[in-house]
Order: sequence, then C-alpha cells, then structure tokens
Amino acid sequence: MSETRIKQLAQDVSKANHDYYNDSPTVSDKVYDAWKDELQDLVNNCKNKKLVAQVTLVLNSIGAMVGVSEWRKAAHDIPMGSLNKVNTPDELGAWAKECSATEIFLTEKLDGISINTIWKDGTLVQAITRGDGSVGEEITPNVKKMQGIPKTLNKKFTGSLRGEIVLKKTDHKVYFPEYSNPRNAASGVAKRFDGDGSEHLTVMIYQAFGVDFKTEQEQFAYLDKLGVIVPEHSLHKDIKSAIIEYKRYHNSAREKLDYDIDGLVCRVNSMSDQLALGDKNHRPKGAIAFKFEAEARETILNNIVWQVGSTGRITPVAEFDPVTLVGAKISRASLYNYSYIKELGVDIGAKVIVVRANDVIPRVEEVSKGTGKTIKPPAKCPECDGKTEMNGEYLLCTNKTTCPAQALGRLKIWVSENNILEWGDKMLQKVLDNSLVKDVADLYKLTTDDLKSLDRMGEKSAKNLVDVLNKHKDVPLENLIGGLGIENVATSTVKLVIKAGNDTLDSINKMSIADFEAIDGFGAIKAQAFYDGMKSNKNRIQDIINAGVTIKARIKGKLMNKSFCFTGAMSQPRPKLQAMVIAAGGDVKKSVGKGLDYLVVSDPSAGTAKIKAAQKNGVKCISEVDFLAMAN
Repeated sequence: MSETRIKQLAQDVSKANHDYYNDSPTVSDKVYDAWKDELQDLVNNCKNKKLVAQVTLVLNSIGAMVGVSEWRKAAHDIPMGSLNKVNTPDELGAWAKECSATEIFLTEKLDGISINTIWKDGTLVQAITRGDGSVGEEITPNVKKMQGIPKTLNKKFTGSLRGEIVLKKTDHKVYFPEYSNPRNAASGVAKRFDGDGSEHLTVMIYQAFGVDFKTEQEQFAYLDKLGVIVPEHSLHKDIKSAIIEYKRYHNSAREKLDYDIDGLVCRVNSMSDQLALGDKNHRPKGAIAFKFEAEARETILNNIVWQVGSTGRITPVAEFDPVTLVGAKISRASLYNYSYIKELGVDIGAKVIVVRANDVIPRVEEVSKGTGKTIKPPAKCPECDGKTEMNGEYLLCTNKTTCPAQALGRLKIWVSENNILEWGDKMLQKVLDNSLVKDVADLYKLTTDDLKSLDRMGEKSAKNLVDVLNKHKDVPLENLIGGLGIENVATSTVKLVIKAGNDTLDSINKMSIADFEAIDGFGAIKAQAFYDGMKSNKNRIQDIINAGVTIKARIKGKLMNKSFCFTGAMSQPRPKLQAMVIAAGGDVKKSVGKGLDYLVVSDPSAGTAKIKAAQKNGVKCISEVDFLAMAN
C-alpha cells in the first residue's frame, strides 16, 4: 500500500479512537478493529520514519466505553490495557531484538472476555469487565458462579487478579448450541442480568496485582498456589525456541484444546526489564501478542450497503453468501471506503476472498473473479437523500444540517465527552425524532414541558433530565472543543494544546496550522484537522455559548503542569489524594508511562519493579509525605 493509504487510514483510526472512548462509534466494532489492524501492518513495514512517528500517535486508544447496560459501571484502579501484536516469526524476532529479551515467557492468548477480579484476604469482593480500559461493568454476582473462582483462595491475597472469561468447547455444545461460537456465548452469558448460565463459564487468570514478582515465571507459580486456573505457559531461552512452540500450537496443539485461543502472548520474563521498556501506543513494549494466521474462504458478494457516520462519511459494507471462519458464520464485512472498492474492483456478483483478520475481524481481502465492472457510489445519501461528493478516498453526505445520522452522532459525542451519563442514545434519538433538537445548543434550550410531551416520559423524569443538563453547563475548555466531534480531535488532543500555553478559546482560535504542528504530540494530519475544525465549528461554538454553556475557569495552583501516579498503600484514601492533585491544578495518571512526572509510593527506596521502571524512564519517585508537602 502507498503512503497515501497510511495517511488516510490514520485519519480513520484517529476518529474511530475518539468515538470508541466516547461511546459514539461511527463504524461497527469490526470495521474499527480492521482499520487499526491494517494500519498497524502498514506502519510495521513503512520505511518513512517521520510518517511512522506521526501515525503511531493515533494508535493509542484501548477498548470501548461501556454503553447502555443494566450493570453498574465501575472504574479500574489500574487501567486494563491491550497488547501490540505481530503476525510473523520475523516480526516476533524484531520485537525480541528491540527488547533485548534474554528469556521469553509464553502463555496462551485466550479468546474470551477480559475480567478484573478484586480480592480481600483471599475472598472475591468485586469483578469488573474491561470496558474501555478505565471503566467497565461490575458483574460480580455472575463471576462468583463461574468455574475457576474459588470461594476463598489458598492464600489471604489482597489485590487484583486479571484474566479471561471463556466458554469451553464441550460446554458450548451442551449448554449454548444456539450461539455461533464459544466467544460470543461467553460475552452474552457473562452479562445476563439474572446470571442464568454463568456456572458453565470458566475464568482463567494470567496476572496478579498486589504482589511484586521478579519474573513472569514466578508470578505464574504464585497464581498456581492461589488455586486459580491459569492458561498453559512455558519459559524459553531464545526466540527460536519460542517460535517452535508457536508453530506447535498453530499446527496441532490449538485444535486439541477445550477452549479457544487466537495466538500466544510473549513477554520479557524479567519484570523489572519488562516495566523499564515502557509503552508503545499506550501498550507495553515488553509484551506482544503473536497472532495466528487468518483463515480465508471464497464467497459471492450479493450487495453493498452504504452506512452514514456522524461526520457524514459514508462507509460501504459488503453482504455476501455466509461463510464459516474459525467457528463463526460471517455474511458481512467492511469495504472501508470507495477507494478500496476501486482498488479491488468490487462489484455485486463478484467472487471474493473473505478472511477473519486475527480470527476476529471479517474483511474482503481480494476479488478472485470479478464481473469486469466496479460498483458506482450512490449519488444521494441513503439516510437523508442529500447530495454526496468524494473527498479524497471517502464518500461524504454534504447535508450537514439535517442528515439524521450526523445529528445523532454529534449529540452522542457531546454528552459522552462531558460525562452526561443520564442522556443515553435512546433519549437522544427520541428528542431528534420529535424535532426537539437539531444540534448540541438545542439540548440546553429544552424545558420540562418539552420532554413531558415525549412518549412514556413523566414530569419527574423530564425535570431530572433538564436538571442534569443545567449541572453540566460549566464545562472545561478541553471538553467544549473535544465534544464538538472534530475529526482527529479528542479531549486529550485539546489538553496538549492547553498545556502548550493556549488555554483560552480566543488564543486557540488565533492559532495557525504551524502553531498546532509545533506542539509536542502533533503531526501534520492532526494540526490540519484541529485548525479546520475550529474554523468550521465557529458558529456551533457560539451557539452553544449563547445557549448558556460557560467555559470553566482553569485552576492555577501549586501543581500546575505536573502529573502524578499513586501506587501501593497510603495513609489516606487514594481518591482523596487524587482530588488534591486536581484541586491544585495538576494531572492524575493511572499508570507509569511517558509524560509522568511523579510516582507516589509508600517507600521510594523499596526498589520494587515498578519503582525501578519509573526511575529508568526519568520519573521521580516520592513518598506520600513528600507529595503532601508539594500540594499544601
């Protein structure tokens, strides 16, 4: 693929990252993952170092925010991250060389649902799904019923055990044959609010927080002693041995397992070396997922559906004769954009090769027998009948004002970015369908009487919804701009601009493209998007302010432009200490990584793996007493 393809995909992934974190995706989960996989593959083989550096910045987001759910949302004390991945032995060898790995620890990469279990003195007290890595769903009652979760551990362990909820193949056939594969069944059954069927699921543990280990091997020995179920694992003295083990799994061992895996996880065995390597794309450098090759099948393409996203971008989706790939029946796959259709020569009636990239994401890989024609893009938007036009590789709906798909997307981004949890997707759709709002500013003009007119809406509920909006009228500058839905511009992006000294709306409006490019963490793509977005949203911003929204005054305290991460036992509750940072104008981070200034620990001289990793990355380790002296 050309560098143009990489740049275009970078824009897609950046926008999709923003949407995922704000629970307002403009593409399906499968399309989002496919874009990221393709972009990562292209970047891995790109020799343009400057382009690689720019694109790497957008490959940061992990997971997806929890949407509408009966379960209570719960925050993770330590973020549940993800892993970078490789697909070939050569790529794995390059990773090992980059890490200077002398010993490699392998575990099976379980194909299930990530779960964080929290224990006190050996008893389970809470279980939270991964969600977006920061906030998940608390499904403790269901997890307590699952296999692999003892009533009490063999040790009085206090801390977190991370693992995967899986459904064994034998249990799938007996108890849940209506599901196409064990992974889908595990996801559905684990979150049943009545808990029905949870006893047939199994939790397998692969990581412990609360005890310091010198090596991964030592950690797994400890997990075994706790009495939990762990995935198969092995220690290897060199990369050749690790690759031989991978081939054994790929060729035969994988099929003999009673649970699904989609690869192996390779980690630097030394914990201190692993932590000291830091992060890449917000994922640890010291660990990598070695994925199995994608399975492929030939089928006939029957139709192309054109889906409209919140920005007006129209994404083509292929519908084809169903094929079974890695146990799942597939009948739809993304075609990304119209340029991709032209490149492959896609047309209805063509024979195409479909794969499940990384055994998860369906994708039309190539045309094996074409019709001699390429399908033409629609001249009118399928949602609003408005005119369409090409913008680079993408087809857009030009009707920005009344296209229903774009209107809903803008509202979802705003309420998610500003944490207005009570206004869910269904409520937003209702006020749109009833012509009560067209854009964000209209939300703040709603009255109790307006909402009372809606179906199944009482006065009390209507008043509560209006009150919630009124409570969210004073918003930080980063949330105001981040909530506009500007492509490639999330709240975290705006924070970089503010940190560089542009801390007012007026100063940001006066910035040039060159000013944006000069900011650390920006490239040409992001700078152009930010600049264009501020210009095109000028009237929207003014409408929002005219509707009563104000920009929250910035706190200028002792800890301005300083970031802190807290770990280990403290004399005061961690939330209280974190609140002190915010109150003094500082920033709280949940993990040791790039940009962290201070790691607050009970004993800076303890020499734990986390402290050593922080010190190797130039992070200053201080005690709680030292922190309080800085904050007060």
